[in-house]
Amino acid sequence: MIFRVVLFLSLLSIINCENHKSELPPAVLGYIALDYLILSDPDRSAVYFSSVRSAGLEIAYEPDAEPFTGNFTIGGSDIWSVVQNNLEDVFADRGYTVSISVPNDLSSMTQIPSQGRSVWSVNQLLDLVPRYRRQASDFQSTSFFIIYLKGQMADAPGVIAVTISGVFGIGPPVVFVFKDMVNQFDSGISPDKVEKAEQMTVTHELGHALGLVNAGIPLHSSHQDKEHGNHCTEESCGMFWALSDTKVETFSPSTNSLILGQECRDDIRNYKP
Repeated sequence: MIFRVVLFLSLLSIINCENHKSELPPAVLGYIALDYLILSDPDRSAVYFSSVRSAGLEIAYEPDAEPFTGNFTIGGSDIWSVVQNNLEDVFADRGYTVSISVPNDLSSMTQIPSQGRSVWSVNQLLDLVPRYRRQASDFQSTSFFIIYLKGQMADAPGVIAVTISGVFGIGPPVVFVFKDMVNQFDSGISPDKVEKAEQMTVTHELGHALGLVNAGIPLHSSHQDKEHGNHCTEESCGMFWALSDTKVETFSPSTNSLILGQECRDDIRNYKP
C-alpha cells in the first residue's frame, strides 16, 4: 500500500514537471494522476471482461498449510475442478473464448518458507506479495495470486480467507487463505467436507477478485448485502457472506460444481465494459 501511495505522488510530480507550469488546481491534478493509474492497471474488472483471453492461478503455500489436491472421495472428481468449472462459467457466453488454467497438484504450486506466525495483520500479508508472487497480469492474460497460510487475521479472527487489493483498488487482488480456519470444517465424519469448504472459499474469494458483488462488476439486479459489504443477499449463492456447515455438506461437486447464484451470474453475463 505504501508503495502505491508513493507511486501516486511521483506521478503527480511528473505531470507538473512536464507541464512546466500548471494552472490546474492540485485536486484536479490528483484526479488526472489517479485516472492514469487506473487506466494503466490490468488488474480490474473492466479488463478481465473485455481484452483478457486467458486467466490462471498462481498458488503458494506454507508448510502444513498445503491446499487439498487429488480427488473427492464421493464422485471421484478432481478437487480443483470446482474452481476450474466456476472460472470457466464466469467467462462463458461472451462471444469469445477465455482459456482457464488452474493448478491441481502440489507440484504445480509453490511452497514458501514457514512464516512462523499465528496472527496476521494486513501489512504483514501484503509484505508477502512482492516476495513470492512470480506471475503478473497484462491486458490479455490475468493471473490471480492465492497464498495459503497458517494462523488467522488479527482484526478478524475466524475469517476463512480474505482478498486484498492495493490503494484505491489499483493493483492485483491477492487471496489469502487461512488453512487453520478451513480445517475447522473437518468433522471427521462427513466425507470431503473440509475439501469442499476450501474450494467454495477459494471460489468465493475469486468472485471478489473479479469484481463481485458490485465491486467492479455493476449490479444487474438488486442483490447486494450492503450490511456485509460486497456480498450477495441470496443465502444459497456462493457470494453470501457466511459459509455454513449445512451449505458445505449439501454441496455436491459431482452433481453441480457451480456455486455462484443466478443473480451474480447475471451481473457477469450483462457486464460488457
